[in-house]
Amino acid sequence: MTNLGFDQERKSAQDNFRVLYICSAARCGSTLTDMFMGGHSQAASLGEINFLAKAISLNEECSCGDKLYACVQWRKIFNVIRSSRGMDLTEDPYAFKLWDAVAYNKIDHQQQTRAHVAAVILRKIWMEGRNHLPSNLRKCFPIPSTLSNALYNKMDLYRAISHCWGKSVIVDSSKNFREAVELHQRWPGIVKVLLLTRDGRGVYLSRRSSGRSQSESVSGWLKYYRRALPLLEKYIVPCNLLKIRYEDLASDPEKIGRILCDFVDISFEPLMLDLAQSTRHLVGGNNTRYFPKKGIRLDERWQTDLHGAELDFFERVGRDMNHRLGYIAR
Repeated sequence: MTNLGFDQERKSAQDNFRVLYICSAARCGSTLTDMFMGGHSQAASLGEINFLAKAISLNEECSCGDKLYACVQWRKIFNVIRSSRGMDLTEDPYAFKLWDAVAYNKIDHQQQTRAHVAAVILRKIWMEGRNHLPSNLRKCFPIPSTLSNALYNKMDLYRAISHCWGKSVIVDSSKNFREAVELHQRWPGIVKVLLLTRDGRGVYLSRRSSGRSQSESVSGWLKYYRRALPLLEKYIVPCNLLKIRYEDLASDPEKIGRILCDFVDISFEPLMLDLAQSTRHLVGGNNTRYFPKKGIRLDERWQTDLHGAELDFFERVGRDMNHRLGYIAR
């Protein structure tokens, strides 16, 4: 084990925070869930934090409304990293590497080159193959050093946020189930995983409404849960894996809020029900993060707007997975 690993073990023995890592396919409510939990006085809501470097590089806004480099809360974190690692993220945001994340909107083309994407794909192939091995063989094939270092950087980031922001729960909606497994296996007493699902018909309609093809509108959702479900169920300790449906959260946020709070060992706070009552500092995620006043609203437009050939297409392709996730035919 590297010195970094030994140092992390020493630090981890002193940690008194927990991480709620949200896994979900796109458009399944991860940003909403992140914001909901981030409304708790003891929780820090991070969004898709693996895009931190990109957000700094492209001068994006924190969900508080300030530019990320100017956000008072994030400046505290940048100062800690500068002091502990000698890295000035406002000058060189990619120096502090987190887990691989490929952007499809607002791309930093200077960083996300073809060569970079190719390297990400190769690492993903390695991780996919490794996870298909029997557990005894899997241990003989370590994850790429780039990703291993990213895990320790992520834990240092969690640690700095917990200390600087005074929070006992860190909510990360980066959604990468492979990262979730690796974080949990290294820090099982700290990292808990939430698997968030949504009726595939709702996801399909949402993506079709954005101009995606029929195939594109279902493939991402389908591939995500095909790969995530078996991996999470195999490698996450059952007491540290919670499955929640977006529809249940949006329909009865207090009930699900209590379940989520129990999961991370904090008491439910009624103020969480009002997304607008708290200022959060999310990085990445959809634009919902900028509009907390919209509140928690159930979107089931598919029940009236999805029919005919469109519904038939989804049923042919996604029905089996929808059933596996607990959704039945209309």
